[in-house]
Amino acid sequence: MKNGLTAGEVEELINRRRRQILIHSFLYYRMNTSIVSDAQYDQWARELAELQAKHPEIAKKCAYADAFEDFSESVTGFNLPLHDPWVVAKGQQILRIHEKRRTIK
Repeated sequence: MKNGLTAGEVEELINRRRRQILIHSFLYYRMNTSIVSDAQYDQWARELAELQAKHPEIAKKCAYADAFEDFSESVTGFNLPLHDPWVVAKGQQILRIHEKRRTIK
């Protein structure tokens, strides 16, 4: 691939960015909290949009393909499937871990 990543690495990165965006959108829109900066979220969104544009066939095979079909860096995560059971469970788990770490410090 042009950017030095294999097709498998591109697929893994798309999946990772989608899940990060889903979880942090869930935390922001459903739990009224955030554990990453807006700049970090925006970086993930830009990277995901670029990966999907450069590798549309791979993106179609990744998790949550329908939800991210029209995703661009300027789209918020508000309309993503934030009630998906995996997203809810993982978001709550990550929030618990984050809160536990904050109380330890």
